Amino acid sequence: MPLASLHDAPITRARLITPVNAPAPRLRSSDPAMQLMTDFAADAPHVVAPDRPIEHALSDMVGFGVRLLLVVRDGSVLGIVTSYDLMGERPIQFLQASARDGAHPRHVDVQVGDVMTTMADTRPLNYRWVLHATVGEVAGQFRNRPDSHLLVVEDGPAAGEVSLRGVFSRTRLERQLEKRPR
Repeated sequence: MPLASLHDAPITRARLITPVNAPAPRLRSSDPAMQLMTDFAADAPHVVAPDRPIEHALSDMVGFGVRLLLVVRDGSVLGIVTSYDLMGERPIQFLQASARDGAHPRHVDVQVGDVMTTMADTRPLNYRWVLHATVGEVAGQFRNRPDSHLLVVEDGPAAGEVSLRGVFSRTRLERQLEKRPR
C-alpha cells in the first residue's frame, strides 16, 4: 500500500476545510488511522502568514501547544513550518545564503516563508488511503521518512485541486500508541 498512499501529483496550493470537534483515546496499531489523524473538518488548524517573523511564529506555537503551523495566504495553504524549522538549521542557512547574495539580514528579519516547507515539497498521504489504513500503516509511513508530520489531502471539487484534510503527528502517534507489556 505505500505507493498508493502518496498523493499522485506535486501540490503547490491547497484550500482549508472548515471544522466540526472530537477526543483522543489510547490506540493499537490495528486501529483505524482516522482515530489518529487530526481532521481539519473537525479541528481548525493553526495557521501563520508567510511574512510573520519566525520568533513570533515560535511564540504562537508555544501558545497553541503545537509543533506545526500551516503557512497560509489568502485562504491558500502555501506550506508548513515546524518548530524544528524555526529553531534548527534553516534560519542559519537562510542567513548564510542571503549574505552570499550581498544582503545582510539579521536573525530577527527571518520570516516564516524563508524557512517553511512548501506544499510542493511535502509528500502528503491521500485521504482515500487513510480511510482504509491502520495506525500501524501510518507508523510504517513515518518509519520510511524523517518527517515529524504527514499531511493528508483529498481531491477537491475541480480537477487537479486538492484540499488539505488533516495531519498525522509522529509525536502524537508515539504518545497514543498503546505500549505492549514486556
